[in-house]
Amino acid sequence: MKIFLKIFSISVLLIFLLLSILVYGFSTDQFNKQIISQIEKRVPNSNADFDKVNISLDIFSLNLKIKIEKPLIQIDEQKINLNHLTIFTDLKSSFEEKYLLQKIIINFAENKILDLKKTSFITKVPILDQTKFLEGSANGNLIIDGLQAEEDTIEFKGQMKNVSIDIYEDLPFAKNITGQIEYKNNEVILSDIKGEFGSLKINSKDIKYSVTENNLAGNLNIRGPLNSSMNLKKISLNIFDFDIEKINEIGGEISLSSNLDVQFDKNYKVKNDKSNFVLETQNLKFKITEDTNYDVDQINSKINFDRKGKVKAEGKFLLNTKSNNFLITKKDNKSDYQVNLKGEINLKETFFKKTDFLIKDDLNYKITTQLKDFENYKIETVFDLKNSEVDLPVFNYVKNKGVDSQLKLSFEKSKKNYKVQKLNFTSLKNQIFVGTIALDKDLKLKDFNNIKIKLGDKNQLEIKKDKKNYNIKGNSLDLTKILKERGRNKDLELNTLIDGVLKVDLKKIHLPDAILINYKNTSTIKKGEFVKLNSFANFEDLTTFVHEIKTNQSGNKELILRSEKAKPFVSNYKFLNGLQGGTLDIKRETLSKDFSVTEIKLNNFYLKEMPILTQILSVASLTGILDTLEGKGVFFKEAYLKYELLNNELKIIECYGTGPSLGFIIEGRVGADDFTSLSGSIAPANTINNIIRGIPLVGKILTGKKGDGIFGASFKIKGKDELKTEVNPIRTITPRFIQRFLGVFKN
Repeated sequence: MKIFLKIFSISVLLIFLLLSILVYGFSTDQFNKQIISQIEKRVPNSNADFDKVNISLDIFSLNLKIKIEKPLIQIDEQKINLNHLTIFTDLKSSFEEKYLLQKIIINFAENKILDLKKTSFITKVPILDQTKFLEGSANGNLIIDGLQAEEDTIEFKGQMKNVSIDIYEDLPFAKNITGQIEYKNNEVILSDIKGEFGSLKINSKDIKYSVTENNLAGNLNIRGPLNSSMNLKKISLNIFDFDIEKINEIGGEISLSSNLDVQFDKNYKVKNDKSNFVLETQNLKFKITEDTNYDVDQINSKINFDRKGKVKAEGKFLLNTKSNNFLITKKDNKSDYQVNLKGEINLKETFFKKTDFLIKDDLNYKITTQLKDFENYKIETVFDLKNSEVDLPVFNYVKNKGVDSQLKLSFEKSKKNYKVQKLNFTSLKNQIFVGTIALDKDLKLKDFNNIKIKLGDKNQLEIKKDKKNYNIKGNSLDLTKILKERGRNKDLELNTLIDGVLKVDLKKIHLPDAILINYKNTSTIKKGEFVKLNSFANFEDLTTFVHEIKTNQSGNKELILRSEKAKPFVSNYKFLNGLQGGTLDIKRETLSKDFSVTEIKLNNFYLKEMPILTQILSVASLTGILDTLEGKGVFFKEAYLKYELLNNELKIIECYGTGPSLGFIIEGRVGADDFTSLSGSIAPANTINNIIRGIPLVGKILTGKKGDGIFGASFKIKGKDELKTEVNPIRTITPRFIQRFLGVFKN
């Protein structure tokens, strides 16, 4: 019994000693070859090397625990920095020297993410493999368990630091990203993520990607200030399908909250995206640079949207300092945007700075838009014009500020056309109603019908269409202002593609200083051009007016206008404001699109209150004629002007005027930029000059051309907005035939 107890005690002691040695471990290199073989077998494309291992017993699993400090490991020919490698092998297989691995624990030191990305551990996880990492590092523990089971398990838990990712070519990098990274049960979990996106801060509580279900879920928040250095060219906001290349000087703050739920197919393309987003802006501002600059400021808004096209955006903003509100909704990708805008705007200052726009001041508006894209949309608009002046020069009508007024219209755009419908302007008892106006993509008029105009007593007419016949009929039309303000004469051109017959029947047409009665007009229009026109009317004193367009024997278009009252049709020339009486004949031949020749004849008229002529007569000391000019006026028997208009530049071919007391000649040109350069002479005692001009041989030598004379004052007129007149007093006492003779040598 004593021997048994002694043997038992020794055995227990030996076992205790053995267990103590196994638990605390011992170092050896005897098993390196076998261990390396098992590592390289279980970790594909790996190479391992180390000096010694520490072998101990894991008392919980009763597996042999082999710990390797600072091993040299390569995976896919990429060196991996490890703190230590721990291998658990079956105890029985270890005694049999088979070393069947049960579990491997790899403690990664700091490794560059770009190095790790080259290994098969990362390439097997598509979301990590396809991410464009630029820099950063990661560390942590990788556990590979169940190596002898039918299917092993892999777990990783670690950290990433100072990671940078290239999200999109023109977007700022996502940088300085830190957070926890975990892989477990075929699921990648990113948690406590923080980082930077340009000037914005990134944070996320968790983002999960399931490898087996190909699903990405989680939240991502971006918040911070925007700055003008951000490069937003080539980027479009998919939620609004809007190219923002011309947007600059961006400022303000934004926050984007994302709830991600994305399902991928087996090729890792998006199969179903249930993600939703909330974008909020605080005092956002930017400029849109086009022909006219637009300042958009203080955008405070909240936008909810998802990847299926659902959108709800609402907020406030300032456009060129004017306050506005918006509400934008969209049900899904197949439906259109519904855009509601209301606020205050100055149309002239915002969109039409370079033109004399008809609506002059601030106005309140409401706009409802059905928007498919920026090529296809429908707009319903209401403008409150009470606080704005409205100037319609074509009707000599002005609606003053403070008078109740409203403009309603529907506007529709497609890829090839524009259409305005139910345009209705009202102000007290005044109204303009337009049923339909159709325009092509270049804003050329294609068609219109049903127009009613009632603006006071001087504009009452209707325009109706019957197939290709356009009929204008009414009591009156006031053209006073448009005739006074029109620019350099050209053939009447309409920015239109209309073909048809135009018939006009108006009881009265108001002109500057005259009224036409019973005006009748029949015209043929082809592609917006008058190819034939015949019109006739009387003035109130029964004198006549005739207007005609036809094709002459040379095949050119010819315009003829004859009026027994001249002033209504020359009132746009400021220097003829003092014209009284006279008849007018105009003939214009159009030789090409940009070239025409015009002849104008004025007969039996008086000129008075003419500033340029007054200045010339004063300097030339022709006081007798000056007194006449300032009194009844200077009478002219005839005035003639022939000029050619080429590319909108006017060149005088011949210009003269003759009367009992005065004659004149003028030559020169008016440029396309309206710069005037004229020269000429004024000859007194024109009746005597005409008698001398009739003397054979010497008459024309002494007096020169028609309108010139023996004595005269030479002058020059130059300028653009303000004409400057120069008169040579010395030349006024020099006989004109001597001046002409000396001019030959000068030329």
